[in-house]
Amino acid sequence: MLRLKNKKKVYFYIFLIITLTSITNNNLNVILKNYFLINDIRFSFDELANNEIISSNMNFLMNKNIFQIRKSEVTNKLKNFDFLENIKIKKKFPATIILEADKTEVIAITYIDQNKYYVGSNGKFISASKIENKKKNIPIIFGKFETSDFMSLLDKLKIKKINTIKIKKFYYHKNKRWDLYFENNSLIKLPENRIEEAIDLYVDFSNQNKIESNSIIDLRIPERIVLNNAKN
Repeated sequence: MLRLKNKKKVYFYIFLIITLTSITNNNLNVILKNYFLINDIRFSFDELANNEIISSNMNFLMNKNIFQIRKSEVTNKLKNFDFLENIKIKKKFPATIILEADKTEVIAITYIDQNKYYVGSNGKFISASKIENKKKNIPIIFGKFETSDFMSLLDKLKIKKINTIKIKKFYYHKNKRWDLYFENNSLIKLPENRIEEAIDLYVDFSNQNKIESNSIIDLRIPERIVLNNAKN
């Protein structure tokens, strides 16, 4: 509906100019070119607008003809900012560009080359210097991993209704498998493959048995649970 209204405005402006000018095509082209020059760039929220780096990167839009701006070009520039997600570009005729985006949610901490990074809900590593984190008790991830592997693991855990909020540490091994450390100091050792089947086995077991603190639940052997207690 909004898009339809926007198109109607465009047609109205063009019709108005054509109606008010009984002039040559060349003169009409000059009017269209000058009338639709971008003179206003708006941001969807203050933090985005106040970011000097983003603002300076968007200055290339100023005084460009709004019809000549490709939304994909602007979107690709904003994608370079790894703390943004849900990016949208809107044209408000005759001369305004509206940039919409959300700041990605911080879901984990990790260290790369001894430098602190956050993992965002957009699946990107974000330098801790680029984004302010107000969330407390977010988990830390050890090991060298791809964010796609971590996001895939979270999806599997959530589908199986594992409360990921209670996981305080993730460890990614070189053989591409995960260990999960919970708040009660229990540890789940997941296999490299068959992760869904292993989680199902754990869920069935935990529904029938209380998981004691300091327990080690080893799910690496197919269709088996090896249970140990770290106190023993």
